Amino acid sequence: MNKIIERDVIVVGAGPGGSTCAAYLAREGVDVLLMDKETFPRDKTCGDSQAEVTMEHVKELGAYEEVKKAGYCNKGFLLTSPDYSKAYLDAPGERYTTPRRIFDNIMKNTAIRCGAEMIEDCWVYDVIKEDGQVKGVKAKYQGEYIEFRSKIVIGADGSHSMVAKAIGIFPDNPVCTGAGLRCYYENVPMEKYLEIHFDQNVLPGYIWVFPSGNREGVANVGIGINLDVYDSKTLKEYIDIFIETSPYGKRLKDARQISEWKGWRLPTGPQAGENYDAGVMLIGDAGSMILPLTGEGIGPATETAKMAADTALDALKANDFSAEFLKAYADKRHDTYDIKYKSIMTLDDVFRNPQNINGIVKRYNLDPIFKEEVLKQMFFAHSKK
Repeated sequence: MNKIIERDVIVVGAGPGGSTCAAYLAREGVDVLLMDKETFPRDKTCGDSQAEVTMEHVKELGAYEEVKKAGYCNKGFLLTSPDYSKAYLDAPGERYTTPRRIFDNIMKNTAIRCGAEMIEDCWVYDVIKEDGQVKGVKAKYQGEYIEFRSKIVIGADGSHSMVAKAIGIFPDNPVCTGAGLRCYYENVPMEKYLEIHFDQNVLPGYIWVFPSGNREGVANVGIGINLDVYDSKTLKEYIDIFIETSPYGKRLKDARQISEWKGWRLPTGPQAGENYDAGVMLIGDAGSMILPLTGEGIGPATETAKMAADTALDALKANDFSAEFLKAYADKRHDTYDIKYKSIMTLDDVFRNPQNINGIVKRYNLDPIFKEEVLKQMFFAHSKK
């Protein structure tokens, strides 16, 4: 017979979304268990960007000074077009790029400091479902098979989410799912912007070069591309072509690669399901919440974490964990993100055509009214409003 452990709420996955959710719950006195299959600190394949919406949660939970010390404060985006023109998109608020090995560990420790219980190196392999309701998870921990029972399960276990698969909410539309590849370089000359290069040899994907962490000249370099347009080249081949042919890529020839290349799945928001059922909610990448075009996942993860935490608190007070009650989470999510996804997807279609991008960058630099509208659309999608 499996060992049984009971908690009010179980959060599966201690990335930024899971840790933020656990921190908000624990701060309100909820008996919450945060669990992860890895041992921290651990690396996580990502662009490492913490936009202003993320930093608001970081500040609210008391982790700001740690992130400020470990991260790189950037000014916004630097976009380049296929004809190699460039445009600066200065962002409102504070934005950092902090390696996930560091940032996730800060947020995990923040959850613990707020009162959450944390267990690491714990393999969650199924949910417990009884009478049509999720009532916990099944896991292997320290050599034992254990039933962790709870009133609510929060699935925060990333783009390959076991929780999402177990409850049948795991969309995989190639139009709305991307592939990413990244590594770190040092000795890279950079400005204080997150560079996104719409290179003619990479479209309709893009290359990024992000300053990362508090070491001068360290860059997170990667590529993102939708699966519906992914051709016979490997992602690494695209990056090699960028380095060989682009004036923005050639500097990487003199830089030193300091990590291996790692890839991952990027499920974006336009395909997201309702992300809830009786006794369970999905947040962040587990719920396909990544913003299309830019690929930002940490902001939607922390924002949906707060929404799920608020809904869980209401459910615990009402002692109601039905799907009907947890629908409030989906309503909050729709209110915040549906219009943002729609706004970005209009840009996403445009940014698949090189002539469109050339024209947009040129007009952005010459037309103040158009520039204001682009900034409004771009950063509206990355804000809480």
